[in-house]
Amino acid sequence: MNLDKEISKALQQEQAEMAPILAEEKGLFTMLGNVYQGNTRFWVILASISALLITLGFVYSGYRFYIATSVMDQVFWAVWFIAGLMIQIATKLWIFMEMNRQSVLREINALAMRLSK
Repeated sequence: MNLDKEISKALQQEQAEMAPILAEEKGLFTMLGNVYQGNTRFWVILASISALLITLGFVYSGYRFYIATSVMDQVFWAVWFIAGLMIQIATKLWIFMEMNRQSVLREINALAMRLSK
């Protein structure tokens, strides 16, 4: 019984310590903004610019697919649309993975500081 009470007390103490940390959790746009300030800032900016250009490219491909008159043209522009969409997905996924990496690093550093106390 004594061990159960100690575990319960430790869990309550941990929950009390975590409540302020979770309350100050930053939103999505703040976390995304932090990606542009990290040590991979250049690559994230480059990926964002390329994602914008790719978006314009696959929107143009979709438009050309819509106005195409022959089936060959439709297939050609559909392939470019799908390829652009996949590249766009990969680029955005990398940016969000970078955001997650920085968030995890921040949490690890906070945990290391708490353990050093």
